[in-house]
Amino acid sequence: MSRVPDTVYKGYEIFTVVVPNGDGWWSATSEIETSGADGDEISQGFGGPCQGHTSEAARIMVIADTKQKIDDLLAQP
Repeated sequence: MSRVPDTVYKGYEIFTVVVPNGDGWWSATSEIETSGADGDEISQGFGGPCQGHTSEAARIMVIADTKQKIDDLLAQP
C-alpha cells in the first residue's frame, strides 16, 4: 500500500498525522520522506506537535512548521 503525501516541498514528501486530543483540540505531527543514495529516507516526528481548534488548522500549522524545519535543514552547510 502506497501513501499519498499531504504536500511536497523542495523534494521532501510531507505526511501528517492528526488526532483529537480529547479536550476539543486537535494535535498534528509530521514525517518527511525523500529519496537518497541509500534509498528512501524517512524522518518520523519531524514536525510538531501543533495544536488547532480543528483538524485542518492543526494540519496547516504542522505543514508550515515542517517547511520551516526543511528550510533550516537545507541552510546548514
